[in-house]
Amino acid sequence: MTLLSLTSYALSEESLQRPVMKSKLTSHILLTDSVHQGERFFAPGLYGNILYSEDGITWHQSNSPTQALLTTIFFVDDKEGWAGGHDTLILHTTDGGENWEIQYEDPITGGDIPKPVLDIVFKDKNNGYAIGAYGLMLVTSDGGDSWEVVDTSTGLYDLLESKEMEPEPNFNSMILYQDKLFIAGELGTILTFDDTLEGIDRWQVIESPYTGSYFGVKELSSGELMIYGLRGNVYRSIDGAQTWDKIETGVIANIFDCIETADGKLVLIGASGTILRMDKRAMAAEKMPYKHFDSLMSVQKIRGSDLLLFGSSGVKIISLP
Repeated sequence: MTLLSLTSYALSEESLQRPVMKSKLTSHILLTDSVHQGERFFAPGLYGNILYSEDGITWHQSNSPTQALLTTIFFVDDKEGWAGGHDTLILHTTDGGENWEIQYEDPITGGDIPKPVLDIVFKDKNNGYAIGAYGLMLVTSDGGDSWEVVDTSTGLYDLLESKEMEPEPNFNSMILYQDKLFIAGELGTILTFDDTLEGIDRWQVIESPYTGSYFGVKELSSGELMIYGLRGNVYRSIDGAQTWDKIETGVIANIFDCIETADGKLVLIGASGTILRMDKRAMAAEKMPYKHFDSLMSVQKIRGSDLLLFGSSGVKIISLP
């Protein structure tokens, strides 16, 4: 989820400290992300909700300690996972997502700028990363028992300014790629981060084919990279991000997620109910004729040609023709 989308759902500090309210209608609220781990699907969203389901039809509310907007979720195995969101909040579960506790938070005070966590990735049970707004980056080497703020205001700030780029961009999405973090963000920001190095050497700025914001990055099963974002812009790299090819989408809607389907095609989803499908090696995508959905934030395969769609109206199942 983008920082712009977050501002409409800000709550008071008092509300953020309350546990989630139980409701039978939670599968119809804003859901911002999703993950499929083991036999369960998970989706975080509005008012601190984290939902889980085995079949994609019946959804259960997790016990969450907050009413903050949650924007990302990641599991390292069937039991242990993390979720992040507003107020630099990181939650942790050790029982398969049924119960969560606060592991890290940094509430805004006074005139501070809110820095929501927008993505979380773990290499293993101990080593993980969280990124977010205004160059936010946190690292842990003990499973999140302690999180260290990476100072991006010095070396990375200077490196980005030297390339006439925004010095404190929002970091929107990341993956582990070739033993490094591959980060996509605001205003054409594409970076890698290698924590085996020190100082500014940890960072590498990747030349971007586009100066607008990226909302997601995925590595395909073939090893190719897909990067996507503002106004229907989608790019693919077959050479490890050295060069990028533009995919013609025919839409101006923001693209938020991408998934490979069982038949080997790609499905991209985004704002205004946008659903696109394409062959992995094609240079253009086809818009699917679904007109009754609001903005879509995340997508998962469920069975056969069925997809789970998560977004501003909750979760829905569709069948691709």
